[in-house]
Amino acid sequence: PLDRYLFLVTAVGDGYGGLEHGYSTSLLCSRDDLPQAPAPSWNPGAPATDKPSDGYRRFLGLCSHEYFHLWNVKRIRPRAMMDGDLSGEVHTGLLWAFEGITSYYDDLTLVRSGCIDEAGYLDLLAQSITRVLRTPGRLVQTLAQSSFDAWTKLYKADENAANAIISYYVKGALVALALDLTIRQRTQGARSLDDVMRALWEHHGRTGIGVPEHGVEALAVEVTGLDLDPFFSQALDSTEDIDLAPLLVPMGIGMRLRPSRGPKDLGGSGNGQPPKSPEGRETSAGPVLGVRLQPQASEAVIATVLTGSAALAAGLAAGDTVIAVDDIRATRDNLDGLIARVQPEAAVRVHAFRRDELLTFAVRPLPPPADTCELYLLEHAPPDAAARRAAWLA
Repeated sequence: PLDRYLFLVTAVGDGYGGLEHGYSTSLLCSRDDLPQAPAPSWNPGAPATDKPSDGYRRFLGLCSHEYFHLWNVKRIRPRAMMDGDLSGEVHTGLLWAFEGITSYYDDLTLVRSGCIDEAGYLDLLAQSITRVLRTPGRLVQTLAQSSFDAWTKLYKADENAANAIISYYVKGALVALALDLTIRQRTQGARSLDDVMRALWEHHGRTGIGVPEHGVEALAVEVTGLDLDPFFSQALDSTEDIDLAPLLVPMGIGMRLRPSRGPKDLGGSGNGQPPKSPEGRETSAGPVLGVRLQPQASEAVIATVLTGSAALAAGLAAGDTVIAVDDIRATRDNLDGLIARVQPEAAVRVHAFRRDELLTFAVRPLPPPADTCELYLLEHAPPDAAARRAAWLA
């Protein structure tokens, strides 16, 4: 119990982040993420809605994340960090739990508390799945490695980071989701990840005893009585994708992967509604180059060339500034559209500056991969699916 908890918020033009403390959190957000004033009475025609904007929902998620750290990090702590040598890096394989589980509960707490609705939660969850699927590094680095190498890789990320590493925040959240749904499914709802977190609090939070390496996994087995070794072996020590679809079906939730429809397509829930016929939904934005551009640059400056992409095969590299596609001027805003006009795997000339040298590349853009997630409520859900979903999200 707390007498007082303080959210210290700094609103700036463009920013996002937070740091947890013992009885407070220091937050950085964009002014545009804060809720707007209600429509004034002299403008009765202004639209009214109880649903938070995407920006405010993002800010609420940040508040929720750092507040959850009040327990999971500030009091339930890895043993390796209890008396860590602050003159150097302190490594632990537990960040998937301390940050990943927290990242799972931050959005889950928003729907449980009524800040967002069920469709809004599915929207956030689908976007998290999409972010992981769009990171080739998930097939290179395991979640345990991501946790252990945080100091030397995640916090020293370079232009190849997306191809080489995976975030223990976002993939850790999906592992926490899979663990929660696995426990609920295999115990017929008698146990959940909530029970594991309560046990962590009793064993480690109240007592101040640090969590040993693999301590979360051991306590999950103890609390649930399940053999979870195969689950943790795959989730933490392999680069296999976790198959979430079968875990969501008992909750009455369908999952579908499709190609992206453009650079602003982050995936989502479609307001929780089932997708239309595949014939009407499989359209994409067209072929892709397979690069990520520097967000702050005014020109089309390549930040990352993705593994297996058309750009990589053609020889484009991070730092190149694309100036034309088939003699048409390319900018940061129109590059995707110029590439999308090309027939898949047809050759196109791409002109780019590498430092002060003008280079020409023969590129064969590829069809976009099915890496965009949609989550929706099943029209023909299993019996008791609504009750199971309510027990999870309520």
